[in-house]
Amino acid sequence: MSDTKYLFRRNRTWWVKVAVPAALRDELGYDLRRSLRTSDLDEARQAREPVVAEFRRTIADAERRRRRMCHEPLDSGSGFVVTAREDFSDVTFLLEVHHPQLARAAQPGQFVLVLAHERGERIPLTIADFDRDAGTFTMVIQAVGKTTREMQLRCQVGSTLHAVVGPMGCPSDIAGAAKVVCVGGGLGIASIYPQLRAFQERGAFVIGIVGFRTEELIFWEDKFRRHCDELIICTDDGSVGIKGMVTDGIEVALARHPDVDELVAIGPPVMMRACAEATRPHGIRTTVSLNPIMVDGTGMCGGCRVTVGDEMKFTCVDGPEFDAHQVDFADLMSRQRRFRDKEQFAAERWARSLETDTADAPGGGRR
Repeated sequence: MSDTKYLFRRNRTWWVKVAVPAALRDELGYDLRRSLRTSDLDEARQAREPVVAEFRRTIADAERRRRRMCHEPLDSGSGFVVTAREDFSDVTFLLEVHHPQLARAAQPGQFVLVLAHERGERIPLTIADFDRDAGTFTMVIQAVGKTTREMQLRCQVGSTLHAVVGPMGCPSDIAGAAKVVCVGGGLGIASIYPQLRAFQERGAFVIGIVGFRTEELIFWEDKFRRHCDELIICTDDGSVGIKGMVTDGIEVALARHPDVDELVAIGPPVMMRACAEATRPHGIRTTVSLNPIMVDGTGMCGGCRVTVGDEMKFTCVDGPEFDAHQVDFADLMSRQRRFRDKEQFAAERWARSLETDTADAPGGGRR
């Protein structure tokens, strides 16, 4: 140990500092430090070793806790129990969660804020289905960022979500339309399901349009056919249905049904913008469900603000559904990219920590 290793001076007093590994900085900070309450270097050298040893034990204990958290299912103690799970692809999965109060109150178009574990990140997720009798609601999640990838690994049947807040947002306006087109792309395929079911229950003629990359990624086809008078499936490769985008399906639907009253679209912003442009020449009322970055979900932080016409709206309390022909999609997509570098950094750091754990495990090692 060098003369001043782990030591630094502040106001003529010697301190000890030990750096914290990157994976633990959310819990412990960038370093652990303590004043030795002496200005004498010799005394500081003698006092530093037990403090350094204590800090090393603290880091080791935190590392063990983190490894357990990364690989084990979420605690099955207090919280909201995951009652079912289904994996649709290597990145898309379904979680059914027991929450009777939320299931009774949920309406089409609403969302929830989910905190997977006590030290996790609160994220908004759309309610893809709900069963009032069973007391459950369903989310379909795409594992693209740190939190959703962690949920994909750890959220198993019997595990619990630490906190679920909702239902949030304004319910969909279902009344009034006699003939409606419901369009879903990406995760919006699951999100559009409660709307089209509600439209059918209200007596509307429902045309469903869903877009997938290929046949192997199709899910919920039976559920959609059960609640749609017509279902148009679009695939990028033409393996099923129409080869092309959902806008190609919209052209087919409008050619067959020029008397469509309304179109509802949920999916990536670029898809929803294309849907809006497809209906604009026809003067068809078009509604989209927006998914900007959201923090508190109560309209206080302003993180989810969007421009609709000449007004600024908060998606969490004014939406999430808005008139598609009034939404400033360029602004929305720009705001979605605002924290992309930080999101990528968090996901990569989490992935590296998993690789380290695998390499350090008995019989492990990178292959």
